[in-house]
Amino acid sequence: MLALVNTSTAQQSVSWPSPEVEQMYKQAREFHSKGNLKQAIMMYKQAIQAAPGIMLLHRELGQAQYISGDYAEAQNTLQPVIDNGAADEETYHIMASSQMSRGDHKKARNTIKAALERYPHSGILYNLSGKMYEANNERPEALQAWLLGIENDPGYHINYYDAARAYMDAGVYTWAILYGEMFINIEQQTPRSHDMRKMVMNSYAKMFQSVEAVKFGKTNAPVSGFERAVYNTYIKLSPVVADGFTAENLTMLRTRFMMDWFTMGYNRRFPFSLFTRHDDMIRNGYFDIYNQWLFGKAENPAVYDAWTKFHADAIPEMEEYLKENPYHPGGADFHNNKQVDDLFKKKKKG
Repeated sequence: MLALVNTSTAQQSVSWPSPEVEQMYKQAREFHSKGNLKQAIMMYKQAIQAAPGIMLLHRELGQAQYISGDYAEAQNTLQPVIDNGAADEETYHIMASSQMSRGDHKKARNTIKAALERYPHSGILYNLSGKMYEANNERPEALQAWLLGIENDPGYHINYYDAARAYMDAGVYTWAILYGEMFINIEQQTPRSHDMRKMVMNSYAKMFQSVEAVKFGKTNAPVSGFERAVYNTYIKLSPVVADGFTAENLTMLRTRFMMDWFTMGYNRRFPFSLFTRHDDMIRNGYFDIYNQWLFGKAENPAVYDAWTKFHADAIPEMEEYLKENPYHPGGADFHNNKQVDDLFKKKKKG
């Protein structure tokens, strides 16, 4: 089964025909959220009988059927919604996911293609498109889809996660670092967020280790002006991490990077919300703690626990800052030229 769709928009504004139908919907959602899919499906069907024109009910029923593994029924539920032009992007997502789960890859791709023609700024649809390509080992096409998702819907954070994975695999460590950290700032405390912390640390190490390989064309060199500026600014600071990539050394490296980035005027040439966020943390005295929050446990859980005991108030204060200052990447952050065709070929040759 493919990943579940985001149901955060389920509670959208609906003009219910009666309080009874609304109550049935709420009961169905309650069953749904608790994993009682059999009861949820039954309640959604009852609500649809009473109010067949409420498309939200059809979508939620289709999702419950998809989660329960009844992909054929999910398709039967959602196809009329798509045919009559009432489908939102999540409805298309569930339909394509159901088709993929049944092995109907051609139909799934056609569904996503039609969905993106209607919703060209949907991050969730680009993400699923990338997953389809990835499942077929079409890595450049998968990365291209995730980059289009980032470009068109910068707030949908899963595309940063998948793009970071792809860039790490391709040996393009600059983008792996940036997209990985952007993802962590949005999805902060999940298993894959903690895995991403380790990947970002590893990407720093590999970026500095690959300097000679980049020089002699044995791995992927930075191509965009922004990417090259980030890479060159970091590489000039290699003595800072000469004795290893610890949370402490990365804090010093990244602080020096920010000083040089602003001194060189790159902040004006390449506006980038993540670096603006770093600058704000530096000015407000949070950047050292932030780097511990970001890398400490990934480096060494025991050392991190000792650090947090010695600085008992640091992480709670950091988490309060993050809560009060949620990260919202924007369209101005997109400095990626999306040249992906040769990335994985170069890595293979190297």
